[in-house]
Amino acid sequence: MINHRSLIILTTILIAISTTLAAIFSLSILIPKSNNWAFTMTQIDRLHRLGFDGSGVTIGIVDTGVDIHHQEFDPSSFIAWKDFVNNRSKYYDDDGHGTHIAGILVSKTSIQGLLSGINMQGIAPGAKIVVAKATSKNQYPFNQINDSLIAASIQFCIDKGADIICLSLGKNLKNLKLDENSKTAGLIQKAINNGIFVIAPAGDDGQDDDGNVVFPGTLDNVITVGATCKTGSIAVFSSRGHQYLNTQNPNKKPELIAPGTKIMSTRNNGAYGEMSGTSQAAAYVTGIIALLLQAYPEYKHDGSKNRNQTTIKMFKETFAKTAKKIGPLEKYNDLYRHDDLYGYGLIQAFTAYEELAKNLE
Repeated sequence: MINHRSLIILTTILIAISTTLAAIFSLSILIPKSNNWAFTMTQIDRLHRLGFDGSGVTIGIVDTGVDIHHQEFDPSSFIAWKDFVNNRSKYYDDDGHGTHIAGILVSKTSIQGLLSGINMQGIAPGAKIVVAKATSKNQYPFNQINDSLIAASIQFCIDKGADIICLSLGKNLKNLKLDENSKTAGLIQKAINNGIFVIAPAGDDGQDDDGNVVFPGTLDNVITVGATCKTGSIAVFSSRGHQYLNTQNPNKKPELIAPGTKIMSTRNNGAYGEMSGTSQAAAYVTGIIALLLQAYPEYKHDGSKNRNQTTIKMFKETFAKTAKKIGPLEKYNDLYRHDDLYGYGLIQAFTAYEELAKNLE
C-alpha cells in the first residue's frame, strides 16, 4: 500500500516528467525542423503527414561507416554491420560522411539536439539500416579500397535483406578505374535483378565536369541523383550527364535532382553540421523510396508485385513523369523531357505516391 510520503514523491516525479515532456514538445514546435525547406520542396512532409516513416523497409548504406552512438540515432535501427576496409567488429566512421547520410535518413529528434537548437528529423526514421563500410577517410591507400571490396559490400547488403542500396563511393573513383565491366557493376545488376533499388550520386565535378555522371551512376538501371539548392536551381558542383551513348527513357542521366546543398545532419561524436554534395541528394531519393515502399510493400524486393528489373523501371518512369519540371525543363510540355543537369526534374514524393496507386487499381 502506498503511504502519503510515497504518494507525494511519485506525484512530484510525474509532474517533473510531464513538465520536461511539455518543454521538449514546446521546443520541437518552436525550433524549425532542420532541412524543412527540403521536405517541403520534395513533398516528403506530405507523406509524413499521412503517417509514413519508412517502417518495414531496409536500407543498405555503402559508405564510410556510421557512428551509431550519436544521440539522434536509435541503435536498434542498425541491424547489420560489416567493415570491408579495416575488418573492425564494431560500428565506427573515420570520416563522418556515412554518419551524415544516416542522419538524413533515420534521425529521430533528440532532446540534446533540441536543447542545442537543432531539430533533426529523418526522412525515414522507421527504416532499418544495413551498414557496409567500403570507403575510408581520404580513400588511401587504394589497395584497401578496390572493386572486389565494393562488390562484396553490395553483396552484403543483398544478403541482409536491403530493399534499397544507397551507394556513396567517394570523390576519387577515377583512380579505382571502375566501369561497366567491373565486379561492382555486376553486383549492382544482381541487386536490380532481385528487385532492389540502387541509388547513386551524380558526382560533384560540376565545376570541372568531365562530360558525364560518375560511376556507378552511369549504369542504366541505377537511379542517379543530382543536387539542387534551396532555390531549386542546380548546384554548381552537380555533375552533368551526357547522352552520347543514346541512353533511352527512363534511364537518361541523371534521372532526378534532390536537395543537396547545406544539408544539416549528424556528424561524428554527437556533433551536427551542414554538408553539400550529390551524396546528400541521393540520400533524399533513398528516403523517399523507403516511404513509398512502406506505402506499397507489394513493390519491395520480396513483395507480391515486385517484378525485379521491371519494377525498378516502373518506379523510374513514375519519377520521371511526376518530377517537378524546373530550370530549362519548364518551357516544355513533355513529361519525359530531360536535361543533362536537371534530369527529368525535382523528385516529388506525394505526386509519385498518387501515381503509383494507379498501378494497383
